Amino acid sequence: MKSIRVRAPQAVAAAVLACLAMTACSSPVRVGEAATVGGERISTGELNEKIAEFQAALKKSNVDESQLQIPSIPRAILLQLIATRQFDGFARRNNITVSDGDIDKLISEQGGSQQLGMAALGKGVAPSMARAWVRGGVIYQKALERFGANLTDQASVQAAQIKLVEQLEAVPVKVSPRYGTWDNRQGGMVDEARFGKPVPSPSAQLQQDPSQGGELQQDPAQQQDPAAGQ
Repeated sequence: MKSIRVRAPQAVAAAVLACLAMTACSSPVRVGEAATVGGERISTGELNEKIAEFQAALKKSNVDESQLQIPSIPRAILLQLIATRQFDGFARRNNITVSDGDIDKLISEQGGSQQLGMAALGKGVAPSMARAWVRGGVIYQKALERFGANLTDQASVQAAQIKLVEQLEAVPVKVSPRYGTWDNRQGGMVDEARFGKPVPSPSAQLQQDPSQGGELQQDPAQQQDPAAGQ
């Protein structure tokens, strides 16, 4: 069986965000929590820190927020934090290991840290989250391999993706109403009045072949954003 390789930033994002299937509910989280993934909390302090870091990185890179294809920076970053925890939890439960070498290899395949870093900004990934983002991509690759995906057979890829979704959905996600609520009918976090357009569910992207990615692009505004209609 051929190995699964992610060849573009869109596919890397799919590993961490676009292939994230969340079973989120509107039950209130505790004060100081932005979200919970299973029993693991994401504090508002952590989220705010990543937002500030992300905005500083945009300024340093001379990228205006209006160039980004994400409807809301807080939501995009929160989804990345949720995705990281979901994929890390999946890896632990399934004894999937990811080495620093695995991460470095994928970064190299994506054109190096600088080029991948620009693509990551377009997805709502703060610089300090970049390696965790790529780690999620490696976990995604290994998960598809574990579930029998073969790039020469798209049906096997889709079947593997469905199995991955089922396991990700087994861990409940709760989101603070401050950042929106999860609406399965609309397929994402909604609360248009506070943070802009709804963020569609990334799980819809699971039907895409992860090998179908384009070339790396320097301008993050040119990258398709999974959190913004993906």
